[in-house]
Amino acid sequence: MTLIKSLLLGSAATLFVVAGAQAADLPTKKGAPVAEYVKVCHINGMAGFVIPGSDTCLKIGGDINAQFVGGNTKTTYLYPGASATDSKYRADIGWYTRGDYNFTAVSNTAYGPLLGFVSLRMNMGSGLDGPGSTVGYQQQSTQDYLAYTYIQWAGLTAGLHRSFYDFLGGGNTWKDIFSPDDNGDQGVAQIAYTATFGGGFAATLAIEESAVKDGFVTAPAAYTELGNQAPDIVLALDLTQSWGLVHLAGVAHENRVESYGGYYDQDVWGYGVIGGLQFNLPQLGAGDLVQFQAAYADGATKYSGVASPGWSGPDQGLNPNGGNGTIFPMADGIFLGSSFKQAQSWTIDAQGTFQVTPNFAIDPEVGYGEISYNSAAALADGISKSAYGWLIGGVLDYSPVKNLDFALDIMYLDSHQDKVPCTTTPTDADGVNFRLHIIRSF
Repeated sequence: MTLIKSLLLGSAATLFVVAGAQAADLPTKKGAPVAEYVKVCHINGMAGFVIPGSDTCLKIGGDINAQFVGGNTKTTYLYPGASATDSKYRADIGWYTRGDYNFTAVSNTAYGPLLGFVSLRMNMGSGLDGPGSTVGYQQQSTQDYLAYTYIQWAGLTAGLHRSFYDFLGGGNTWKDIFSPDDNGDQGVAQIAYTATFGGGFAATLAIEESAVKDGFVTAPAAYTELGNQAPDIVLALDLTQSWGLVHLAGVAHENRVESYGGYYDQDVWGYGVIGGLQFNLPQLGAGDLVQFQAAYADGATKYSGVASPGWSGPDQGLNPNGGNGTIFPMADGIFLGSSFKQAQSWTIDAQGTFQVTPNFAIDPEVGYGEISYNSAAALADGISKSAYGWLIGGVLDYSPVKNLDFALDIMYLDSHQDKVPCTTTPTDADGVNFRLHIIRSF
């Protein structure tokens, strides 16, 4: 019995060893890999998804904007030569489509959130106010550009960002409240630092790309911008409270210019100041508010917010589809002999937002702007010594479902200048602009 027991135990041990050796030679069958799911993240109030393999929270957004625009275009005067362009040669209607794509990336650091933002815009349109068009009347044109691209971290802002000088940002309608921000359509290159204090108080110091408003005074009043030697310097103070906002800002702007023909060079500094107020009106309705803004500039016309009323702003001066109104001679100053006489300009604006129902809002606005030049310089160079314009309008906005808006912008404007450059004729113009646009946000 002992012998049989020993043989059985030995056989079992042998089989176990052999089976183990054979099993080691067989291919190993691994389990299925663990599936990776998209992780939702929330950083600094922003909801997004985690970029795989990183600690960065990414949000993708934007909108699709389809527009039909129109207006009773008036005779306009184009430079150089102040040639008249009759309204019959310009379109009264236009089409405009925009795709706006935004990317926000945020990650936490020991010094607070590190944020990067990119906004890409692609436009296509034709007729009145067609994007990027400088010649022709009805042809289709396109325009693609970086609207905003910046980094923010620990109070630092660097890149294409809205100027810290601005307040209203262009107003509720898309054309043409008197605002230094040119309707918030594109940021300005800058480096800024914002210090935040208690009680809702913040102060910002920024150096920004030099802003000029020139090119629409005729020879010999025209001048050439020389190479920049200094950026625009902005100091802004902001107070945020439950009842609203207060904004005060100033800017120093260098005018380094050469007279027509290159006879004289001048290097002088202009300045601008702006003040803004916002009053929240929750007693009327959630989100209801009114805002006021006033700005003045001496030798820094851009920062006053004044512009030729209507769709005939300086950047559209050679566009036959420019729109209503008269193009003002816009410049930071005029040469009188060897001296550069800086221009004075100012604006005042008011606007409101009133949520009539949860799906319907009314946004009214009104504005006035004026620019004036040294009388002797204007007389010597044959341009208007002053011009002004005012406007009133608003937006009717209906949102039947989330992320879909139907909006109608309507604006009446009136403008006057003492005379059309190179003539002795005073000029008055008025008209109505409108835009119907449908926006799908995402």
